[in-house]
Amino acid sequence: MHQSTDILFHWLDNTAQLSQRVCMVLMAAHVSIRIEWLRVALRGDRSLWRNRFVAILFFGLFAIIGTHSGFLLDVHHVGRYIAWPSDLSDELKRFQAVIGFRDLMVLAAGLTCGPWVGLGTGLLAGWERYLLGGFAGSASALGTIVQGLFAGLALQWWPRGATRLRGAVFIAIMGTVIQKSISLFWVQPYKDALTLVSETAIPVLIVNTLGVLLFLFVMQDLERDQLKSQAQKAELRALNAQIEPHFMNGTINAIKVLISENPNTAENYVVKLARFLSDTRSNACANSISLKDEMNQVERYLDFQTLRFPEVFYFHCDIPSQLLSCQIPPRTLQTLAENALLHGMKARTGDLFITIHAKDNGNNFTVNITDNGGGISTQRLADLGKCVVESENGNGSALYHLQKSLKLAFLKQAKMIINSQEGQGTEVILTIPKRSIPW
Repeated sequence: MHQSTDILFHWLDNTAQLSQRVCMVLMAAHVSIRIEWLRVALRGDRSLWRNRFVAILFFGLFAIIGTHSGFLLDVHHVGRYIAWPSDLSDELKRFQAVIGFRDLMVLAAGLTCGPWVGLGTGLLAGWERYLLGGFAGSASALGTIVQGLFAGLALQWWPRGATRLRGAVFIAIMGTVIQKSISLFWVQPYKDALTLVSETAIPVLIVNTLGVLLFLFVMQDLERDQLKSQAQKAELRALNAQIEPHFMNGTINAIKVLISENPNTAENYVVKLARFLSDTRSNACANSISLKDEMNQVERYLDFQTLRFPEVFYFHCDIPSQLLSCQIPPRTLQTLAENALLHGMKARTGDLFITIHAKDNGNNFTVNITDNGGGISTQRLADLGKCVVESENGNGSALYHLQKSLKLAFLKQAKMIINSQEGQGTEVILTIPKRSIPW
């Protein structure tokens, strides 16, 4: 009776100590996976070895932390704990073992990223555990490797069940059973192995199960954010595919008039319009396009407007060649050119001039879109880009959706500033990080 009470007390004490340390590490992991490149590796294409390598390093590091955040147990003096690692001069003594949560992170690696990451994490964390020594070093290392592979194969063969509550609990329990079974059959003498397993099995089982569930909840929260982002991008792509009806009607009517006056020029504009519409549909399927392609689309758009409004407005572009490969969301500059034209013409005196000028700033670049049109009232200026505003030429949502698009693409690294006064024109300044690879 006294021995049973002692074991129960040890279980409760071990579980409490491990749980406290697990929570701290899981919080650190939760913060870490908010990093964009790490998030891409963990939830990106699992067949890419680059993603696998990053995931193995991530989980392997936290698994090693799980080992060194644990505490030491001497199986010949059960109940006496040794400070770790301050009282450890070199490697573990002959009858010492580590009680940690290395297995939790290895199981989470397999359940999150599949067998290769589970195996790689197990090898990394298991090898480090083997080097620490102790009478259970080899068995612990082997068990860690098998656990990672087991969890990864469970995800591959049972993808729906493995990430659900019951499935994850089952895998965590089986992973712990595998680890403790290896210790029982591998560690000698058997009496010491039995003492180790009886002291650690229940605390480790509880911590592994609860920890795996918590980690899966963290990953599901990340997936919800990802799905929300994808839905917003899909919405923006749908908006990018829309053609402003006034533009289409005006362009078609202008071509209709031109057919009787100059058939050859009209034929050229029909070809240009077909190319413009085709590129608009293609760009709508992309999250980003090069600044060069965006400017080509802007120039086509304004060319059609010149056809509609001859000798009414003029356009000038000045973009350094080294910036032409930089990626931006589709319709970024076209939206601003449309606004400059449609709203700039109101209350204008004389011809309208629209200028697009870009400047290379090193890590980012700025694009200035200016016009000498009618300007914007102070009250309206305060709302532009922050919400949908009333507009005579549309639904007033273009700048709002552009702001959303920039935020999705660059988080808080991109800025849009609008300067304007009534009767004195408008200037829009975009500051955008340099990215040459499409996303």
